[in-house]
Formats: sequence, C-alpha cells, structure tokens
Amino acid sequence: MEAKLFEKPWRLKTNKIQYLIKGGELLKRFFGYEDEGNLCSQVWIASTVTSSVNGNEGLSQLEMGDEDRYLKDIIDEYPVQIMGEEHVKRWGTSTGVLIKMLNSCDRLLVQAHPDQEKAKKYFHSDFGKTESWYVLDLDTKTESPCIYAGFKPGVNREMFRRLIEIQDTKKILDCLYRFEIQKGQVIFIPAGLPHTLGEGSLMIEIQEPVDITLRAERIRPDGSVLPEESLHSGIGLEALLDCFDFTVRSEEETRDKIFQPSRMLKKEAHVSEEVLIGPETTTRFGMNRIRMDGTEGRKTYSKENGAFTIVLVTEGSGRIVTEAGEEPLNKGTELWLPNGVKTYRYETGEKLEIVECYPPQT
Repeated sequence: MEAKLFEKPWRLKTNKIQYLIKGGELLKRFFGYEDEGNLCSQVWIASTVTSSVNGNEGLSQLEMGDEDRYLKDIIDEYPVQIMGEEHVKRWGTSTGVLIKMLNSCDRLLVQAHPDQEKAKKYFHSDFGKTESWYVLDLDTKTESPCIYAGFKPGVNREMFRRLIEIQDTKKILDCLYRFEIQKGQVIFIPAGLPHTLGEGSLMIEIQEPVDITLRAERIRPDGSVLPEESLHSGIGLEALLDCFDFTVRSEEETRDKIFQPSRMLKKEAHVSEEVLIGPETTTRFGMNRIRMDGTEGRKTYSKENGAFTIVLVTEGSGRIVTEAGEEPLNKGTELWLPNGVKTYRYETGEKLEIVECYPPQT
C-alpha cells in the first residue's frame, strides 16, 4: 500500500450481525438499511473479531477504492503503520478494542463476561470482556427502557446454580437490580458483573476485543429454547458460575458503580468535547463525544491522533480533513484513523455530533 494511504481516514462498511435476539427499529433507522424481519440486532464497528454465535460474521471491511478489504487482513500486514509502534509492542496485531451498536426487540438474556484471568483459564484468550454502554437513543414506544445489573442481597452461587438448572427465568431476572435509563447516560459493566439490557434502547458499546458471554438463561423472552451450550460454550456450569461475580452490593452502591458521569474536556461557544469513558473509569478503552454547531458560520475543531481513532458520526453532517485527504461525514459514517494520521480537523456548517473511540492505554 502507498504510504499516503496511512495518512488519511478509512471508511468502514456497515457490518450487520445477527444474534440470539432479533433487532429493533432504532438500529436500521440510524444506519438507513433494510432488514426484513429485523434479523440484525447489532452492528460491529472496526471489528477484527468473529461472532461466537455465527463465526461467518463479525469482521469489518474497509472501502478501499473499488475494492473492499477486511480490516484484520490489513492490520496483520501493516500493524505499525496502522496502530503505531507502542501499541504493537504491547498488544501485537490486536486492536485491543471492539465497538458495537446494540438494539434488540426484546430483553437480552441474563449474562456475565469473564475477566482476563478467567478468559485465559477457560477460553485461552488474552482478553477478558469489560465493556461500557453509551445510551444513544431510546424507543418512544417503550414505556420504561432499563438495564438490570448486580446481584441483590440473598443471592449466592448455590441458589443461582439451582435457578439455572431449572431455568426459572423470572427468578433469575429477579436476582438483579433494575435501573431505568435515559438518553446520554454512560454505563460501565466490568467483567463478571451479572447484567442484561431491556428492549427499546440504542447503545454504543465499547469493549475488549472478544465475543465471550456466559448466560444464565437459555429460554428466550419469546419462549423459544436455545441449546444448553449457549449458556457456557461447552465449558460447563461450574466454569460458567466462576465467571459470575457474586459480590453483593446495595442498590445505591450498584448504581454508583455502573453509571458513570461524563467530564467536559473542552467547551467553546459552538464546540464541546466530553470524556464519556476515561482512565478514571478504565484504561481498557476510551470514548469521547464531540458536538459542533455551525449554524452561525462554518466551524472547525482540530485534534491530534493517538495510536488510532475510531470515529462514528451520530448526528448531522460535515467533513474530516487531514493533510493527505478528507472524507464527508453524515449520520452513520464509520471511520478508522490510522496511526499515520497525526492531526485532523472536523468542519461543519450546521450541526455535527461525533463519538470517538480509543484503544487501551499502552
């Protein structure tokens, strides 16, 4: 590849994923694609990971002129040019991060994800799965969009095992606290924390780069039954339970643990940048939100790139400009800024909102 190609933004193709629960209207409305039957409940962004549900899905593709290429293949070939020397020294050819957008038509199954130690022990993975959600939108047809997280007092391993064995889904769900959610909130889900997501929300999820989920339920909300292996991917019930954190906290302690305040990084008359997920929450990934209002004249906002940056336009339009090129920006645009892009700027003559996602700190 020509050196100049590493100095300009790369456009990612929309990467639709079918999962255990069908999708809702918000996801396809955001990206503007057709999905008869709402089969896709996720879009994976900048993914070098395959799906554990359908291994033929997951890998993101780049629009490279007349040719589409898998991001993973190009990273494997040019890791330093794409992610930087320091990142490659620490993480090899792994990006260290995965971005998803989630919108299900029904509640997800109660689940947890392994930490790094358990992921290594049971799945031979160098990464666990800590994740965070940014509530991008809510379906007005859903009365009380919510999440469930954290065990209530009285829940222990033996009790929870029994509920899984008999598949009492009502009691399994009742083991967790229920929290209503609002647009713009940031939710932190550390590895091990039992949780599930209710219907009617559009989430941007940032996480470690694996697709490992341990489920307490295999009866979906529509009554259909999944195979037992869907609970634990073949590692067995005892290993599944090892991956759940049975720490019991009060409802208020749980709320304080998972709901994270944003922090204003820069604010001017028509431009602001907020840290949604920063190192005070986790060093495993980061996420910022940039808002620009160019309705009173064209506005610009300049930034420096780190190892690399993943860009998602969540509202409005404009363009991103680098020394080697530029790309138009519209709602749903997904970009990868390789390490060769040292500085860049956003420009808009109207309103523009962008979510930037970052890899783990080296």
